[in-house]
Amino acid sequence: MEKHPLYFEELELEARYKTFGEQKLRQVYDKAKAEGQVGTTTLGQKFIAHQYSAVFEAVKVFVEGALAPKRGVKPAYVGILLEMSELYRDEKDQLYSLLTFSPFSILMNNLMKRKDLFLSNVSQLIGKEIQDEYNLTHYLSKNPSRNVVVLNGIDQRVQGFYRRAYALAWMKRDNYQAPKWNHQDLMQFSACLINLIVDNTSYFEYCQQGATLSVQPTQALLDAWATNEDNAISNAYRLCPTIIPPKPWESYEEGGYYGELQSSTSLLRLRDQRTAFGKRYLKKLGQMELASVRKAINSIQATPWKINAKILEVMQRIVELGGGRAGIPYINEAPKPMILPENPSEEQLKDYRKVMVGYYKDETSRKSLALRAIGNIKTAEEFSKYDQIYFPCNMDFRGRVYPLPSFSFQGDDLNKGLILFADAPACEDMEDIDWLAVHGANLAGVDKVSYDDRKQWVKDNEQDILASAIDPLGHTFWMNQDEPCQFLAFCFEWQAWKTWETEHSSPKGFVSGIPIAFDGTCSGLQHFSAILRDPVGGAAVNLLPSDKPNDIYGVVAAKVNETITQDLKTGTIDDVVDTKIKFGTKTLAQVWHMHGVTRKVTKRSVMTLAYGSKEYGFRDQIYEDIISKDMQEQKENSVFSDANCWQASAYMAKLIWNAVRTTVVAAVEGMKWLQDCAKLVTKKGQVVTWTTPMGLPIQQSYMECESRQVRLRCAGKNIRLYSLNMTGNIDKRAQAQGVAPNFIHSMDASHLQLTVCNAVDAGIHHFAMIHDSYGAPVAQAKHMYKVVRESFIKMYTDHDVLESFRDDMKKLSDTKLPDFPARGILDLNEIIKSKYIFS
Repeated sequence: MEKHPLYFEELELEARYKTFGEQKLRQVYDKAKAEGQVGTTTLGQKFIAHQYSAVFEAVKVFVEGALAPKRGVKPAYVGILLEMSELYRDEKDQLYSLLTFSPFSILMNNLMKRKDLFLSNVSQLIGKEIQDEYNLTHYLSKNPSRNVVVLNGIDQRVQGFYRRAYALAWMKRDNYQAPKWNHQDLMQFSACLINLIVDNTSYFEYCQQGATLSVQPTQALLDAWATNEDNAISNAYRLCPTIIPPKPWESYEEGGYYGELQSSTSLLRLRDQRTAFGKRYLKKLGQMELASVRKAINSIQATPWKINAKILEVMQRIVELGGGRAGIPYINEAPKPMILPENPSEEQLKDYRKVMVGYYKDETSRKSLALRAIGNIKTAEEFSKYDQIYFPCNMDFRGRVYPLPSFSFQGDDLNKGLILFADAPACEDMEDIDWLAVHGANLAGVDKVSYDDRKQWVKDNEQDILASAIDPLGHTFWMNQDEPCQFLAFCFEWQAWKTWETEHSSPKGFVSGIPIAFDGTCSGLQHFSAILRDPVGGAAVNLLPSDKPNDIYGVVAAKVNETITQDLKTGTIDDVVDTKIKFGTKTLAQVWHMHGVTRKVTKRSVMTLAYGSKEYGFRDQIYEDIISKDMQEQKENSVFSDANCWQASAYMAKLIWNAVRTTVVAAVEGMKWLQDCAKLVTKKGQVVTWTTPMGLPIQQSYMECESRQVRLRCAGKNIRLYSLNMTGNIDKRAQAQGVAPNFIHSMDASHLQLTVCNAVDAGIHHFAMIHDSYGAPVAQAKHMYKVVRESFIKMYTDHDVLESFRDDMKKLSDTKLPDFPARGILDLNEIIKSKYIFS
């Protein structure tokens, strides 16, 4: 077979990206060593985990021995240990973890940086960290009402200095008096902990330097670190687009790349498969043909793309001007908002710290976003010289398709705006142009109205659209839309269409590389409603015909507001429980009434319902997405405060949970049925495994793994230490919790795969697929619009997926499985008439 003209250039490209990945990881390790932070690296945590259990057990024996009743003079530090033991009397393992991890991580961080350290110096560092953690835990035990506020505040601070300052400020506010430990006693105690690590690991040793004793890494540690670092770096890589069609997936291991990057990928992204279950699963995968699955993923990755030169030019110019618009953050550091005067007062210091904490947090976020934006632009620059580029893909264990490079058609708005379909087919009639107009309105956020209204919006705003295309930096209409970069790409295409229309008076022959996407409405609930033939839930998520799209997030928001209105009139009043204010529903309703409850408040909770999220999960989401963000942005003007934020999130979570359960009753019942089946299977010592309508076997490889999560809150260290081997036991809780989201994800993955296979048969060869979003060229949008609906109906008409799931579960359990959840009277054939199921 004759090789592609760019084959050898492709091999050079892969080799260069492999080397680039190695260099980046080398820089990470070099920086970590220079800054004394090797314990935060993956490699550093593995080294700590390798010897952690031995040190933990030694610390446990040491503490218990020191506290045991015995005659004679006790070391002075026993008083410190007594206080700590009393505080952690119900959480002894947490005490042992603190006394193990704190000295271990400090030794690793400092000794890999300096190679040796005076025993007195490192003892001081360890003593201070232990006392800080004790003081914070002791303070919170005395002031339990402060737990949520203080710990959330600490988490929001990046630097250790500000974490400690924040904790101290709260302690001072509450007149907390920290115990005064003798400095020498604390030093002696820390030295004992160091000695335990020296004696129970092969990592460190003492070195006498005159009259001074120091600690240094052993040669064995240095050699082992160097070897493991070299191995990690040799296995590092960075994935990139290809400049020739990706290698088709012909087996589990063969596909995607051609050269240096080929060994870095496989068809499925799987968890650790070293268990007996995993080995059998891999063997089964290797024996299966999976022809339809491979046809789908190979078709997606064979889609030719190109860089959108016009968008690239505009984005390059915005970066040159310093960013700060069109979704690109400011490139340069923001001016510091405050400067301390000489000899500041305590009040001035307090204000300064408060302002600067927010400043540093915003700067950290800005830098991260700026680097990502610049990285996307640099990648676009590099690949702009090629007429066609491609994005190799693989799947997660549920069959969901993902591009391998981070720069891809599943990227952010900037990323998507920078690419176009290459070699796109030509339009045929005005229906194609209508879909282009609908797409433009969607990108502007005008997507909850009818198609006619969306087309009218483009017509009403055509002057601004064309002006944006002519002078993007002068006419900034496009920058104010929901997806600014993609919208500007639409503006350029609309201008090209208007020019073509003037010259040819017909759409026939007009070529556009813009992907037109058809997105599902809360796809998880769409699948549950179709599976259970639920007409109520189906109507809410657009399975049934309607004049305009139904908005389930808005429906739930309306129900929530009805309850809020009622609570404003008849809600409970505030109370005081254990000196803590328990806000009544009347007060909490007032807070949310002032903030306003729109679809934005309910969207994430409703969206994640089908994937296993419940009331407690809603609470965390609301705090993270709505309340915390509002407090950061509005500062003292926010209706939320440290006192009410957590109760407000719990209140809203309950309201959303109650509202959504009455909207999609069948989905809630369906999730429970899946979980009940999973529990019965795991009781029989089996992992939950099923086969999708496309023939892909899905296995939940959730196994118990010995691990310890260690968190030093003031120091900002939070790691999970895993043992080198799994226990071999099934994680029954994870199996049950994961089955509903994984099952539904496998269904939407199957629908996508089936849609691609049917689309290929219908003559479509360009795909921009993102799970429940189906993208095709402008000229073939009308065909995709039809195929995606027909495939959805066919999958659930040809397959009773619950019955298939139950049959798979019967093979794993000899216990009678629960009866199917009730099914409704939804006629799936009505879906073909629904304009907005995917719109």
